[in-house]
Amino acid sequence: MTDYAKATNIICAYPVNLDAVCNIRGEDVSRLIPLSLSFEKIVLRKTIASREDLITSLLFCMREGSGAELLIESLIAAKEIEEAFSWQYRLGGNAGIMANALASLGGRPLLNAPALGNKLSKMLHAQVAVPLSGGLAYPGDAEKAGSSAAFADDDLVHFVFQFKEGDAVFTQHIKITARSNDRFIATCDPVNTRLFSDEHFGSYCLENIRDFGGALLSGFHLVPLLEHRQVFSEKISQIKSWKDRNPDLFIHMELGSFQSPQIIQSLLHMIMQIPVDSLGMNEDELAAIAASSQQLSPDQALSGCRQSWREIMQAAESLQDRLGIFRVAAHTRDCILSVMRNDRISAKSELLALESGVNAAAALAATGSLKGTPPQEINENGLRSVREFCQTGAIPERRGAILQSEDRIVSMTPSLVAREPRITVGLGDTATAAIFLYEICGLLEK
Repeated sequence: MTDYAKATNIICAYPVNLDAVCNIRGEDVSRLIPLSLSFEKIVLRKTIASREDLITSLLFCMREGSGAELLIESLIAAKEIEEAFSWQYRLGGNAGIMANALASLGGRPLLNAPALGNKLSKMLHAQVAVPLSGGLAYPGDAEKAGSSAAFADDDLVHFVFQFKEGDAVFTQHIKITARSNDRFIATCDPVNTRLFSDEHFGSYCLENIRDFGGALLSGFHLVPLLEHRQVFSEKISQIKSWKDRNPDLFIHMELGSFQSPQIIQSLLHMIMQIPVDSLGMNEDELAAIAASSQQLSPDQALSGCRQSWREIMQAAESLQDRLGIFRVAAHTRDCILSVMRNDRISAKSELLALESGVNAAAALAATGSLKGTPPQEINENGLRSVREFCQTGAIPERRGAILQSEDRIVSMTPSLVAREPRITVGLGDTATAAIFLYEICGLLEK
């Protein structure tokens, strides 16, 4: 196997599910708002036990212009949510979205999919492989793969509420206007909240790990508070076994919207045992990590997450130093910024990787397809951030800029603007997958 072929073999774990997507219309939400709901009661709940919890959390995210993901406590509440809205179904789950993106871009992803039924199978790219009985199955083999699945894919549905800047929800007492494009996710998924992987996936990865160049890990934010230590311990042990057998395996972990600071801190402590090479998140998640050490609540963390690029860079550098990790990246509405050690990937390769991620996410947002043409308009706030970055000594390069010192490289590139987005869910995962594939190939240059 050539070095390039090995590099493009990438493990994608853990969550893959069906997304039930609802594009928010103000009247649909307005009719569900309790008459007693006041502006002060609009907060981000810790979990969703009722339809009212859903509405208040959704309104909070719209008002703040922030995304979030909360767990639904019961099947009864999930059924109430399902019956209250109209849905369109598509592929969801960080690992599933990243695997599809990698396959579309020429990678060869191996996906953890313990519930690959007919619905999910039809949504996967033809080149996404799933371990089965010592070999590999592909989406066309869904019937065979599904016969051994431990769960049905109907059990893996996440409710995704997409809203656009300017969308308004109002009642007699309140009016909420969406501050920016984003999404709110309500999840009732016993498979992915346990980061379940079957014996086919575990044995295939361990036996063939030397044939893989990288692993994209995600979904840890879905694990409930009461189970997180046990689940994290099992998964960290599995991932560490890969790294022990293949020290060159490049591992990126993508974070998400965690339920509590305790879970975040527990995970950050444990990932140093692997060790993970790269860590990624959006600006809300970076703010939550920073807030977790200050004992702030989730809604306080999101309310305070309007950070400048300087604050984001400083937070990323601080996290990198704290964990002793090679790379930390943050993808925001305005730009993508990465901080990495100056020893494995060249500065220009990293900037090109970031730009490829921006292009992929923008094409998906604007056209609904990675093969679409990305919009040409550059985010004005992102351009302003790049100009300010250059005033600190960064060197302009392509659309972005690079600041290089003896031991650290900071790279930044602005986002592109999709004025009428067709998709807002999974853009961060798509950008992450594109960046990762480019970086894996960039490692071959060193």
